Amino acid sequence: MRRHLLDAETRLLGPDHIDTLGSRNNFANTLNELGEHRQAADLHRQTLADRERVLGPDHRETLGSRHNLANALHALGEHRQAADLHRQTLADRERVLGPDHPDTLASRNSLAVVLNNLGEHRQAANLQHETLAAYERVLGPDHPSTLASRNNLATALQGLGEHRQAADLYSEALLDAERVLGPDHRDTLTSRNNLANALHALGEHRQAADLHRQTLADRERVLGPDHPDTLASRGNLAVALELLGQDQQAVDLYRQTLADRERVLGPDHPDTLASRGNLALTLSDLGAHHQAASLHRENLAARERLLGPDHPHTRVSRNNLAAAQARLAEVGRRRWWQLLRRR
Repeated sequence: MRRHLLDAETRLLGPDHIDTLGSRNNFANTLNELGEHRQAADLHRQTLADRERVLGPDHRETLGSRHNLANALHALGEHRQAADLHRQTLADRERVLGPDHPDTLASRNSLAVVLNNLGEHRQAANLQHETLAAYERVLGPDHPSTLASRNNLATALQGLGEHRQAADLYSEALLDAERVLGPDHRDTLTSRNNLANALHALGEHRQAADLHRQTLADRERVLGPDHPDTLASRGNLAVALELLGQDQQAVDLYRQTLADRERVLGPDHPDTLASRGNLALTLSDLGAHHQAASLHRENLAARERLLGPDHPHTRVSRNNLAAAQARLAEVGRRRWWQLLRRR
């Protein structure tokens, strides 16, 4: 529908008309919601350039395009670039719109989310505390943006290891989302997924697995089997099965999730790398050390190229590869000793 509207407005009003630019921005947002992040980013980049030229760099809609481009880059796993763009947009929105404008609060919230994904959990939590208080004061406790901010604060707390506090906040956010948005809303499904992850961290694996299974079924029904959120639920259920000792089931689900993420998100997306690493670790536990080492080697090369040799995720991959190689060496020594004893 939005594609048809965009084509009609481009034809009737011209590509630079403010309504045409608005339709192009909306269509890009729809693509991002559907998981078409690369296409969304390209369209947001084009719209941002046109709005800067037609409306000027400080126009509210230009700032909106910059914010939306940063969100698309974040969805692509380009967190550092997204953080830089969110910082720029936040500073501009504070200057142009004021610190309490909803657009400014949205920039502050999005910057905190990206910082959390970059591992800067304390800074993210502080920013989320500040943003949640502002949302509650400006928009009210039941506004969808307030609910999302509460959920994001819980995620930052979980990154800090405050799992009980995070689980309590996720539970509160889930109840509010179900009441305000409905059980099938994407934000409600996100809250349920996040609560399940927090329950894992508290060792409540059976309850977490049940919640992940429910969320996966709902996301497949509501968003489709290839949506990034659905793929995340599938990967999270695999983790839950592994923690319950169902390793073979977990491996099968990890393989499926890895193949789907490589196809949908690309081989270098952070979620794809996480799936590959999880599959490798579980294969190693099942004694498939050669396969595990090969997957860890692939991940290490990708993370060194994408993140640099000293990034925490790169160091994790390097340690995982070393552990897999050590297990391979131990298996080799045992086989040699068994052969020697048979002589």
